[in-house]
Amino acid sequence: IGANDSAPATIILDDKGKGATSEPVAERLYRGEQVLAADLPFQGDAWKQDSTWLFEQMIVTTGARPLGIEAAHLIELANWMKRRGAPRVRLETSGMRNQVVALVAAALEPGLFSEVMIRHGMPSLRYLVDKPVKYQDAADLFCLDLYKFADLDRLAEGMD
Repeated sequence: IGANDSAPATIILDDKGKGATSEPVAERLYRGEQVLAADLPFQGDAWKQDSTWLFEQMIVTTGARPLGIEAAHLIELANWMKRRGAPRVRLETSGMRNQVVALVAAALEPGLFSEVMIRHGMPSLRYLVDKPVKYQDAADLFCLDLYKFADLDRLAEGMD
């Protein structure tokens, strides 16, 4: 199924992997949009190993942050779609991991996304501690000092 290169575009991310995106993908295709369902680094089917968090932990030792790597990939995907002619790039996420990546990317590049729609997210990064969420299940969200300096509401403010 193809859309005109100048049609609006939507990037769809789901914590369960791109295989779980069939419904929102179909909805956007029926609207005549370009759609990209993607799995960012450390997420999705290619990363469904018990040891993925160890790889993320190794990256942290170099001074890099998995969350930053994911946000950079998302920003580049959106820029690539714009270079291909999409006048607007919309972002739709499902799950807490992609929620945070989306908010970070949108805060780093205000105006890049025409809309950011989040489903099944969390109200605050405090949720990671309150639930508690295991480090192994969302290592990218345990980004040093992120919660200390910017909770999700502050990241969302930075999108505008």
